[in-house]
Amino acid sequence: MSFVPPRGGAAWRRARPALALAVLLPLAGCVPPEGDGTLASGAAAVPPAPRLSVQDAASRLPDEAAGFRRGQTLPARAPATGQEVTYATPAARQRAAAVVKLAPVGPDLPDGAASPAASAAFQAELNDAVQGRDRARHMNETRRFPLMVAGAPALDCAALAGTFGRQPVEGLVCAGGVGGNLVRLRVSMPKVTPSLADAPAFASAIVAALRAR
Repeated sequence: MSFVPPRGGAAWRRARPALALAVLLPLAGCVPPEGDGTLASGAAAVPPAPRLSVQDAASRLPDEAAGFRRGQTLPARAPATGQEVTYATPAARQRAAAVVKLAPVGPDLPDGAASPAASAAFQAELNDAVQGRDRARHMNETRRFPLMVAGAPALDCAALAGTFGRQPVEGLVCAGGVGGNLVRLRVSMPKVTPSLADAPAFASAIVAALRAR
């Protein structure tokens, strides 16, 4: 997996079992409707996100998003550059966990997932989630869709489902450009009923925070 374990801290030790599970599947009914990602005729264009440094982008990420609470902020694992911010749902026997990765590209990076850089980041994150080295984890992509925020496609996302050992798990992987940075996002949790969290809602809240002016 490419989750970067926050080094030390009680919050991480409590979240570690969920973070180890790998990437997840959004709840039925929580996934945005399928489509080609284009705006409806007559819809207002979404203004571009403010251009931000990675540090400024990380500072904008909320303390709480769709039931997830912010954890630690760490430098990206080499050779990557940027920062990673961890999230998890409140303490419980089972919990959902997430990581938001921010990598600098520059002001010419368009918002959304259509650029070559965003497409490459999404495919790399997806490949790592499905083909990771952890032999206890078996994940498969179940659906791919554009994450719509304010009526426009913001990130490419893939829902995944599988197992970690004997535990069924579900997950979400997303990536795209926001404010001159590549944003990659993973959510992971045990698959239970009702679901522990709404992964697409979390991703939408992260994008909305980065776009805010």
